[in-house]
Amino acid sequence: MIDPDGNRLDAGDPFPPMTFSLPGGRQLHVPDDFDHPYQAILFYRGHWCPYCQTQLKSYQTGLPKLEAAGIGVIAASVDDEEHSVSTVESLGLAFPVAHGLPVVETARTIGGYYDATPRGQAPYLQSTGFVLGPDRRILLAVYSSGAIGRLGWQDVIGMVEYAQKSKSA
Repeated sequence: MIDPDGNRLDAGDPFPPMTFSLPGGRQLHVPDDFDHPYQAILFYRGHWCPYCQTQLKSYQTGLPKLEAAGIGVIAASVDDEEHSVSTVESLGLAFPVAHGLPVVETARTIGGYYDATPRGQAPYLQSTGFVLGPDRRILLAVYSSGAIGRLGWQDVIGMVEYAQKSKSA
């Protein structure tokens, strides 16, 4: 489902301000607190999703190359703090993983899809990914309405390289 009042974000749009909760009571003010020139933001379905786990683990594998290219990574979901911490530990993630996103409000803010009435579990956001430039404007937005169709870390590096070449041309 997509919220009819949602704002589908596109290349060139500023990323909307949001506050992400991180484990231990810390907060991250998005996009102001990012500490890399470029940023990948991954909204994932939850700890229970094997596709999400594969994507997150893949980003961890590519993290040295992403960071060398000046790209930070953050992931966020509706999971509670306990499940978020468990995901970080089980996958060995070294990038921030936010938790407790409000489903409808987040979907409305980013224009993402969500499942309001899944069988046997709480509502969740569908996979959505963004690449932000140094000005915190969106270089790329990838929306999925289901389990597949995700932003890969190699695509993020390719997009940043393209943006840098286009800027210098």
